[in-house]
Amino acid sequence: MPKRIAIAAIGVLATSVAMAAPDWSKVPARKVTLFYPGQAGLEWVMNVTDHSAVPDIVNKKRFCAKCHEGDASEIGDKIVAGKPVGSSKSVLEPAPIAGKAGFVPATVQIAHDDSKIYFRFEWESPKAVSSKKMDAKNEAKLTMMFDGGGTVDGAEINGCWATCHVDLRTMKNAKDEKKTKYIKGADLAADKFMDLIQWRSGKGEKPVDGYVDSERHMDGGKSLLKAEGKKEGGKWIVTFERELAAKGKGDHNIATGKVYNFGFAIHEDHAEARYHYVSLGYQFGLDKPAPDVKNYIDVQKQ
Repeated sequence: MPKRIAIAAIGVLATSVAMAAPDWSKVPARKVTLFYPGQAGLEWVMNVTDHSAVPDIVNKKRFCAKCHEGDASEIGDKIVAGKPVGSSKSVLEPAPIAGKAGFVPATVQIAHDDSKIYFRFEWESPKAVSSKKMDAKNEAKLTMMFDGGGTVDGAEINGCWATCHVDLRTMKNAKDEKKTKYIKGADLAADKFMDLIQWRSGKGEKPVDGYVDSERHMDGGKSLLKAEGKKEGGKWIVTFERELAAKGKGDHNIATGKVYNFGFAIHEDHAEARYHYVSLGYQFGLDKPAPDVKNYIDVQKQ
């Protein structure tokens, strides 16, 4: 083989290795419990009459997972059954779906290389119970949102709850059934928005690369390269492959030295809108260990 061709071949090989997906068997796995939230919007969560922990949240900057990571399943079971929760004894699900699971345990893995970040989610699909398919095309969906590294007020405490409010469609105080997620005080130019990526199970459904500022946008982003999912028996496995660099409108740049606040949701059994399972707020950073922070994931280079 001529020397020039050999060198070129080596360059192609090196590029292909750098672009390869992670060996997930070598990536640490984090267990996360997603729970059914009913109509628990941000205003309910941050109202001391409803939620007695608000003073600790506000004054001590105590993130939600510190108190509720251990009992998220219990909370979900109560809400989905129409039972009262919180200090105000609120019923957050006025129309319970009989037999619907209150929570879904999931495994989260995140890794990165020089140019991309990879997310992997795995969970067991709960028993299907709905006779009505709210979203006929999609048996399941997974949505992840993250800020620009401390750019959305409160996201370091509650993750993507900053986008969920009590006046959204299907919520108790809804006045506009077309109103979806938004962030108070959003500013796209100042990075005060949530980057949104979504995978959908339906045949022919395209991944979503959008964002949430003063409203939800299901397009605009260009950093998401792949969103793939498959069901093995009763288990879903979903992966995202995204460029670290912000390439489009509503994309956050992901760089070392920052801590990003995120949350994710799973729609199961053809559910839509608020009838999903949600995580508490979590954080991730690239090659930035923080062993004392309970809700943090250190994303190591592979």
